Amino acid sequence: MCSTDGAVWPPLEALLVEIDRAAPGAIHSDAPASGSLVLVPSAPAPGASAALPIAITVDDAGPSITIAGWTERFAIDPEDPEDDADQRALDLVAAALFGRLTVRVERVGDYPTLREFIFATTRGPLVHRTERAFRWPWQHATRAVLANAVPVPPSLVLGETGRVPRAPWSGLLGAVHAAAPAAIAIDGELDLHPFSPREVKPLVLEYIEVCKQRGITELRIVHGKGIGALRRTVHALLAKHPDVASYRLGGMGEGSWGATLVTLNVYRDP
Repeated sequence: MCSTDGAVWPPLEALLVEIDRAAPGAIHSDAPASGSLVLVPSAPAPGASAALPIAITVDDAGPSITIAGWTERFAIDPEDPEDDADQRALDLVAAALFGRLTVRVERVGDYPTLREFIFATTRGPLVHRTERAFRWPWQHATRAVLANAVPVPPSLVLGETGRVPRAPWSGLLGAVHAAAPAAIAIDGELDLHPFSPREVKPLVLEYIEVCKQRGITELRIVHGKGIGALRRTVHALLAKHPDVASYRLGGMGEGSWGATLVTLNVYRDP
């Protein structure tokens, strides 16, 4: 079981749980420091020289993904509830895990002289990055192909990729989580963990509306702890909502800073 111990990134942990259910032992993980994780698939893709490790670091600004020396940083805007940086970062991790990313490497000794990052998109192979370093013509270079082939869990449906030039992996998990519940209990408690970041805004707004119609004025929204991106999104929505009288983080026995308690305005007929 690959675990982030709740310290790295809740969306990633949910993805790893689904992978582990479908293919136990497909990924090994190492947590060298709090807030970081290195994922190493147990076997490379067929035809590849080695597996492609993926390092994930999360801080207050957002997640950073490092793959074969390339680091992509995803800065999350707490003022924008529709910011999809979290989702784009998760899509990149999934692309590397599920074999949608191949890295070709040339080295002279331990020194890399060429790295080429190629994404398999729904529009065909796309070279996203090429990094070159000087080498003398007589220097012998070894070549390697790094790629993974972790099985895609049946609960995930991969979407169309290759439409965003600066992030050709975007949309890989955009459609996705078929395992999300089809119906939500209207009991005053909303758990956001099964949902993608893109679903959060309409879901929270609709849930508040339905609770208001049913006379439920005390709500508990579970967003998890993590790096606080989901919490900031929820709080930005609540701060602007005309039906929200107040909100606060949970206390002891209420979910602590992984949940927000909401009081809705009470409307009475004149």
